[in-house]
Amino acid sequence: MHIGEFKARFSEVVELIKNGATIKVIKGKSGDLVGYFGKNLEPSAPAKRTLGFFNTQGATINQEDLQWSDQELEEFGL
Repeated sequence: MHIGEFKARFSEVVELIKNGATIKVIKGKSGDLVGYFGKNLEPSAPAKRTLGFFNTQGATINQEDLQWSDQELEEFGL
């Protein structure tokens, strides 16, 4: 359903959702997804993130490594 139709028929859409329907809302001619609307939508599981570049380099990063003094920040130009 296009977003304009969704807005124009909002009351009907609410009733459809109450009856168990799931509505996919898109916008524009390209059909960009706005979202899914429904009663029993399961939240998607968060994606697993990998360490990336440092994973294969054998580097470890500690919180202490990420704390700099004001002087060090000035040397970095920050």
